[in-house]
Parts: sequence; C-alpha cells; structure tokens
Amino acid sequence: MSLGEELVIGLGNFPPLFSTSGSPALFKDLIDGVYRYIPDKTITYRYMLSNARLEMGLNIKSLDGAANIFSNRYIQGCITEPLFGFFDVAISKKDRAIDINDVHTLANYSVVSYQGATKLLGPEYKKAVAHASYYKEVPNPIKQAKLLSSGLVDVSIGDKYIFLHSLAIWSRGKSEASDYVFHPIFPPVASSMGFIKQEHCDEFDQALVKFKASGEYQKVYDKHLQRFY
Repeated sequence: MSLGEELVIGLGNFPPLFSTSGSPALFKDLIDGVYRYIPDKTITYRYMLSNARLEMGLNIKSLDGAANIFSNRYIQGCITEPLFGFFDVAISKKDRAIDINDVHTLANYSVVSYQGATKLLGPEYKKAVAHASYYKEVPNPIKQAKLLSSGLVDVSIGDKYIFLHSLAIWSRGKSEASDYVFHPIFPPVASSMGFIKQEHCDEFDQALVKFKASGEYQKVYDKHLQRFY
C-alpha cells in the first residue's frame, strides 16, 4: 500500500453527529481521531449523505468508505468494529415527575419518537407504544423537542445527544438539560465504518484499538456532550 493513499469517505446527514464541512460533528471527530493512527492516509470527506446514499456509494465504488453502517448485509464490502454509539433514552420533563423503569411503562403515556423506531427498538417497544394514549414518529428531532418541551406529549424517545442539540436550537437557551430526566431503558446501539476493501477495515480496526486505549475516544464524546451541560 503506497504512502499517502487517498480515501474518499462519506458522512451522514443528521446533526450534531454529522454536519456540514467546518461545523462541529461528533462522529467525524471520531473518524479523524482514528486516522491520526493511520498517518499514511489522506482523507477526503463527502458531507451530508443519507444512509441510503452511503450504502450506494460503497456499492458503486464512488466512496472508498462510509460512516454509520449497521450491517454488511446491504453493502459490497466489509465493516469495522463498532465505532459510533447511539444512546436512545426515554426523555420526560422533570417537573412532571414521570417514573419510567422499563419499556413496558411507555404504554401509560403519550409518546413521540423518530422515524423507524418501532423497527429498530424491538418488539417489546412496538407493543408498548401500540397501547400508548398517543404515539407518533416524526422525521425531525427538533419537532420532538418542541412537542416535549411544550407539554404536548409526555415522553420523547431518541438519542440523548441529538435531543440536547435539537432542544438548544428550538428553545434558544430557554430550556436546559437540567429541566429533563433521561430514562436509560434501552441498550446502547452502535454502528461501524464500511469499506470496499478488507485491508481498509483491518487497518481501521487496529487504529481504533490504539485510539480507545489512548483515552482520546472518550474525550471526544465528553467534549461534545459538555456543550449542553
């Protein structure tokens, strides 16, 4: 493999985990951190691609690699060890004093979630929200923050970091993280990098081990989450 090999990597399109060029993005920072341990690569990013376009980019080989791949089932290539963590939680307003201990409890409340949640979060979740007094999946996380903050629903379901980012945009500082309770009723979910070539998966995995061992991996997460606390 030649020194200075150039790789084109596709990034997702949902802030703040991904963003446009020059804007803070947690998942891009993780990729950059790993590639500090692969100095013979030059990375060019393609920004704001949907998950479908990321998979297609690998399959037609317009991308060498792509972020946020959950399985190699739909790509012609390989995936790395998990890198990107999603921490779906149930979120309620603190002043409501809602107690949510497990997924089944959601049946007692009105709930808003992200599109596809009933597919991703499993049959117990799907069964619980089917009995909720109100349930809706919306495409925009800012709408979730608005509905919950305004008291129009009891509970919002989604990634904690995405919610905090959406809340900051919608409320413009009028609502803070401390106004909410985050109920950890779901197991964490992780996605990977996908590459066309196995050698690129292998070298990424080796560098990821070093990146995590250095402590920098956790520092990237901490830095981004501290923006909202």
